[in-house]
Amino acid sequence: MAALLPLAVLLGALAPRASAMPSSYPTLDAAAVAFVDLVRSYPEQRKEYCAWLIKEADGRVRFGTINEGDMNTCPSSWPKPAGTVGSVHTHPIWGPGAKAVDAAGQVFSEGDFAHAEHADVSVPTYLGAPAGHVLRYDPGGSLCWGRSYIMRNFKVVRDLSPTVDGRLPVNPGKKDALFDAGGRMIPRPAYCKDGPR
Repeated sequence: MAALLPLAVLLGALAPRASAMPSSYPTLDAAAVAFVDLVRSYPEQRKEYCAWLIKEADGRVRFGTINEGDMNTCPSSWPKPAGTVGSVHTHPIWGPGAKAVDAAGQVFSEGDFAHAEHADVSVPTYLGAPAGHVLRYDPGGSLCWGRSYIMRNFKVVRDLSPTVDGRLPVNPGKKDALFDAGGRMIPRPAYCKDGPR
């Protein structure tokens, strides 16, 4: 008969390998991607997860307390921790077509852009999208042409194959009309800078 393993050894073997994941990362982008990968391993994906990204004294970046939201929002911890250099969140995965690259949840929402631009935040904001790509938006990245067009300058930090560029509902660096599908005007965001003429 084989020897029985002590309970502590058995539980240790079954526990997730948190020690396999570094506690800090060399860049802001790397920390954001690591956060997304970590929370995507959670069994519940019908809600948003978020955290601040914090630069340590040695220049490396870690994520702060992970907050759990609902299907539409994730509450940030306030006050923002000292050393905050970014924020990261995921959009939920639920319903048919949630992972389709052209679905609305695959890009930043207006609330996400406004969060990044808010005077109390004003740091790069990352999105872990349901399809698996990761996006970064830096404050000041929205340009408007009058009340007709807007351009969102964000970047794809982690792409898919084939690339998500051109397939998203809002694509980086592309002009979009400030009108909805029914032809109704969408309000120009107050933080939007005037685009070049």
